[in-house]
Amino acid sequence: MKTLIIEKIEPKKIGELVSVGKILGGEIDILALGEGPIPGTYGRAFQCPDIIGANLVGSVAELVQKNGYQAVLLSATTLGSELAGRLGARLGAPVLSEVIAVGPDMTVKRPLYGGKAVAEFKIAANPAVLTIRRKYFEPATLDGQTAPEIIRIADPAVELLSEEPVLTQGVRLEDAEIIVSGGRGMGGSDNFSVLREMAGLLHAAVGASRGAVDEGWAPQTMQVGQTGNIVAPGVYFAVGISGASQHLAGIANAKCVVAVNKDEEANIFKRARFGVVCDYKNFVPALIQAIREEQ
Repeated sequence: MKTLIIEKIEPKKIGELVSVGKILGGEIDILALGEGPIPGTYGRAFQCPDIIGANLVGSVAELVQKNGYQAVLLSATTLGSELAGRLGARLGAPVLSEVIAVGPDMTVKRPLYGGKAVAEFKIAANPAVLTIRRKYFEPATLDGQTAPEIIRIADPAVELLSEEPVLTQGVRLEDAEIIVSGGRGMGGSDNFSVLREMAGLLHAAVGASRGAVDEGWAPQTMQVGQTGNIVAPGVYFAVGISGASQHLAGIANAKCVVAVNKDEEANIFKRARFGVVCDYKNFVPALIQAIREEQ
């Protein structure tokens, strides 16, 4: 198997794709997007400063055809999904998105129906283009660096005019070992302050369900779920979250879920290891007090 990884120069994302490449076996090359050194050692490394999918598809398709790659791996991110669809159309290649498991014989698994089912597929054609869901594969250790061959886009179709980074306060969701998330049951944006207080004591990140984001109580960057951040913390506190399938898909790899909800029929309790049937206004302040006393 000859595999090409396409990813921005972000070690954790690259590490996850390298882990998938190792399962497939054979030679692993990389096309790194953006500026800076490329972490890890590969058969060959290519680098393109451009990170706009519409500009990349022609050059990437040519690279895949020229080098005879049988599998192309991208993260299931906005950029990865945009490029995967265009690349599949250009190459006439099968595209499978949101992959959560792979086998060396090119069997892959991906969730269906908002995570309510998992389907298994056998890919018979190549090249195959796969987008890999984040947090389902342990990142490989990336030792050393690889000097790249530079690829430049001659006539880009889209020009980036400006870019404004989103500032994240505290621990980032994707890196957090503990996450405290609130849903519609919080009742309002002001009530998230108690979750921030709890998160500060636990050195945790603060998240939100899509319902809370849609209400305007939390920014989209805090959203946890299938259409938000896919997370895999050691402990996930779901406070006032009903447990929609899309939210459960985003926390599928959480090791321990603690649910706090006054509705004992809430779907979140089916996923929780520990469940508290209680109004969060009574439980969370008591938990904060207990944490303070232990510190």
